[in-house]
Amino acid sequence: MTAATTAPTWRPAAPVPYAAPLPAVDQLRATAHDDDGGWTVVARVAVDPRDPNLAGHFPGQPIYPGVFVVETLCQAMTQAVPGAPRLRTVTSIRFLAALLGGDEMELTLDVRPTTPAASTPAPTGSAPATSAPSGWGVRGVARRTDGTVTAQLRAVFDVGAGA
Repeated sequence: MTAATTAPTWRPAAPVPYAAPLPAVDQLRATAHDDDGGWTVVARVAVDPRDPNLAGHFPGQPIYPGVFVVETLCQAMTQAVPGAPRLRTVTSIRFLAALLGGDEMELTLDVRPTTPAASTPAPTGSAPATSAPSGWGVRGVARRTDGTVTAQLRAVFDVGAGA
């Protein structure tokens, strides 16, 4: 993998229409790959123990819920990858350590374009298949600030309406 020649910078995350008003990304950094059309996306989110969404998960010791990790994935993909891709499926996810109030999660995503299977012929009367991505395959690793791996995931995204 070859990264772009300019170093990516952190930028504030913009609101996205997923689980509004849940801000699941505080900072975002995205780098396009020069060689394969993929992306490296890094999203950060602070786990605020005062967040009302964490009040019941769990009282006295707030833990960032696993579904919020998936929400971070979706919001990061929407903001970083052109076309506002939409989650199709989570093919694998493992939660390995808790994210507690006061922690910061850094989710690093390796995003690769997927193409239709070469063995699938184009329907009669349609244009021949192209090499344009039909979606995105994603592998991700979430870490706490101390470096502990908290989650590993694999997902597939559709290209999105804006592509």
